Amino acid sequence: MGGKSGEHSVSLRSGRGVYLALDRARYNPIPVIIGEDGLWLLPPADDCPLEPDQSWRRCNLAEGLAFLQAKAGLVFPVMHGANGEDGTMQGMLQLAGLPFVGSDCGASALAMNKPRTKDVYRCAGLATPPGVWFTSADWRCDSFRILQDITALGIPCVVKTCRSGSSVGVSIVREASALLTIIEELLPLSGDLLVEGFVKGREFTCGVIEDPRDGLAPRALPIVEIRPRVSSWFDFKAKYQADGSDELCPAPIPPALAQRFQEAGLAAHKFLGCRGMSRTDIIWNEAEDRVEVIETNTIPGFTEASLLPKAAAAAGLDYAALVNLLVAAALKYGSGSAAEA
Repeated sequence: MGGKSGEHSVSLRSGRGVYLALDRARYNPIPVIIGEDGLWLLPPADDCPLEPDQSWRRCNLAEGLAFLQAKAGLVFPVMHGANGEDGTMQGMLQLAGLPFVGSDCGASALAMNKPRTKDVYRCAGLATPPGVWFTSADWRCDSFRILQDITALGIPCVVKTCRSGSSVGVSIVREASALLTIIEELLPLSGDLLVEGFVKGREFTCGVIEDPRDGLAPRALPIVEIRPRVSSWFDFKAKYQADGSDELCPAPIPPALAQRFQEAGLAAHKFLGCRGMSRTDIIWNEAEDRVEVIETNTIPGFTEASLLPKAAAAAGLDYAALVNLLVAAALKYGSGSAAEA
């Protein structure tokens, strides 16, 4: 848990929840924390308290990986965003031959890359907002043309860094005069940006899990509707501030519409090559009855109040049952890819 990303604190909360929920009759969980500086924090004993103190050992990546290879039968990465959810950690674990929970390196990297994810959505026949992707080099060479392309999308529009989660590095531009400022503020954070046309509508999310009791066939969970209270959209504050949003599950929508959302979530999960779990965010333009797929998370939030656990609870899986089901699925997959399994 933890990691070098803007979602470090959220990851610690998620990791704490997973650690406490693991079945002690079957597993001996050992917490490993990666600091914001990239150094690993290793506990002095397998059964020590979760809160790190001076007895925990700080070490580099090589020592941390050696610790995992010596101790771990399975790794549960609960790291959101860059260096944790983007295939970096998954690739390391695959090379080390360590089984782990969640999507493999390829699917993790693909789902974290917002422009490439949109390409996959289109290949899967899923509607997604039009967008303009460009790098820092593109911007230096021809910012005028890029601004023209963005203007063609219309204002408001949504400016996003391409490899972040939890709405980190995302801004809705509502005035054309603010566009240049927002681009120059966000572009250095990742070296490239995606600008999407703004979709006005209700916000939903569809969780998908692979249940080992069903032969690991992906199963769509009940749909969650998200109604932000402290922001105009589901930003970081609306996600993590107490009472920041109303999250209704099952969503108060007709069954036929819920089925369309679930089909979209399953298609995104399948075409991106996800494994174990995913959560796909959707906006429904009610006036045009248009379902727009926005992005897919391969390691969704894992606090007990997070959206995937909330949807699982509506399907009859409490938080602990969900965590232990995902571990059981990962043990069936082993250290190979979904295709190999």
